[in-house]
Amino acid sequence: MSYKRLGDMVKFISNKNTDGNATVLFGINIDKFFMPSVANIIGVDLKKYKVVKKYQFACNRMHVGRDKRLPISMSTFGYDFIVSPAYDVFEVTSSDVLPEYLMLWFRRKEFDRQCWFYTDADVRGGLHLDALKSIEVKIPSIEEQRQIVAQYETIANKIKVNEQICEKLEATAQAIYKHWFVDFEFSNEAGKLYKSSGGKMVWNDELGKEIPEGWGIVKLQHLIDNDYIFKNQDGNHGEIHPKSSDFVHKGVPFVMVNNVKKYCADLTNCNFISNDQARKLRIGFAKDNDVLITHKATIGKTVMLFTNHEKVVLTPQITYYRIKDKHKMRSSFLYSVFKSQEFQNQFAAFSEQSTRSYLSILNQRFLEILLPTSNVIINYDKQTAVLLKQIYNYTQINQKLKQLQSLLLSRLATLEK
Repeated sequence: MSYKRLGDMVKFISNKNTDGNATVLFGINIDKFFMPSVANIIGVDLKKYKVVKKYQFACNRMHVGRDKRLPISMSTFGYDFIVSPAYDVFEVTSSDVLPEYLMLWFRRKEFDRQCWFYTDADVRGGLHLDALKSIEVKIPSIEEQRQIVAQYETIANKIKVNEQICEKLEATAQAIYKHWFVDFEFSNEAGKLYKSSGGKMVWNDELGKEIPEGWGIVKLQHLIDNDYIFKNQDGNHGEIHPKSSDFVHKGVPFVMVNNVKKYCADLTNCNFISNDQARKLRIGFAKDNDVLITHKATIGKTVMLFTNHEKVVLTPQITYYRIKDKHKMRSSFLYSVFKSQEFQNQFAAFSEQSTRSYLSILNQRFLEILLPTSNVIINYDKQTAVLLKQIYNYTQINQKLKQLQSLLLSRLATLEK
């Protein structure tokens, strides 16, 4: 087992798309995956772009210092695609190195730190090609490389399966929401579908259609004034807003927008502040079962908060909603409303600003929702709360699996078992 310079194991290539056969244009994100490019290519000559084939790598060395990561990925696609002419493309030429193993090395945090250390003085912090080539990679035997890749891919496949389960559970919850609150086919007291069985409908001028009797359009302020929910609140901490120098390894979770993930708030990889610091703050304490929604720059990302922590501190970009009377309102219903396309459209329209999107906690109270009777909300909760909890459980499993992946990568340099 030995270390080898990257430049001694690979060959940099620059095959242009001169025949125009490759039409798919990809970029690379900082998580080291190829993704569809968002660049405006109208009028751009794509024949000047570089072609990437299966098991070839592409990387963007232009702003490693800014992102503290090298965007780099290996193609596993069964077709050729193109990347920016500014990217480097290379392939493995050494017979004792597996491309898949090399990609795992590139995923190590230690590799990114090394790249960042070598960046130049440019404002974006570019990484010189010679510096990249000089980075050394530990190369075990081919058999050991195959074992390591197999272990990593087994975990990756499990994560993917769990994500697919979460997508299906979320889709099921949204389908139930549509069936009940858009089609009005919720179960009545006799256990029959309300609208199909002739449940009484009344005309609603605001929606321009009939809705079940007893339902109505209300502003979120109505829910506050009538004790359905507490006043919504964000984490505006003013001059005592926690700084990076205040963060500690363990303590009270400090949740930022980037910790609001697709299905849950990430309380494992977020920052933490001490209990003493948390006690100095006045507002912005979210609790278990609150509904969180982002309201500044990144608009409308919604999750239910599941946590064993007594409290979670939010940044000024996140609002929490808390149920006041469980006999009137449930978090699962509020979560589903906030996730609905109609509410998301309304939230986005209210948040349009001249610079970047923003919707204050006071203006959020002008947003409107269709409010059913409380017994319908409670029955909806009985069907969907378990789905949301399952989604949370699967995301927790995936967080553990990702930690295991990270541990596996960190041990590549020592190959500890």
